[in-house]
Amino acid sequence: MNKKGFTLTELVISIALLLLLAILVIPNIVNQDTKTKQKMYDERISLAKSAAYKYGLDNVDSLSSEDCTDVTIGTLINLKYLSATDDSGYIMENPLTGESMNNEIFCIKFIDNNVEVSKR
Repeated sequence: MNKKGFTLTELVISIALLLLLAILVIPNIVNQDTKTKQKMYDERISLAKSAAYKYGLDNVDSLSSEDCTDVTIGTLINLKYLSATDDSGYIMENPLTGESMNNEIFCIKFIDNNVEVSKR
């Protein structure tokens, strides 16, 4: 007799192999997405830090060696030192949370004839 189709054992083994493959692959895909978003966040902070440095160079006369001159990402966007990431042109979006990064603060000081920037 010529049978067409799969036996129950073959189907169970096939399903088990597909489930095992999914269990191994899906966490790697999710983890890769998180790593990519973290790299995007780090890159945006680096860009903002560079923009704050340029802002400090342009405003070196108002900087102190002891007290921080605080500047936010929102201020850097408004003053055109930094580009926004949304359609409105005013907000830098945090890739990790989807929220605005505009309130992130950078401390700018002028120490030993150098502009120094740190994130608060």
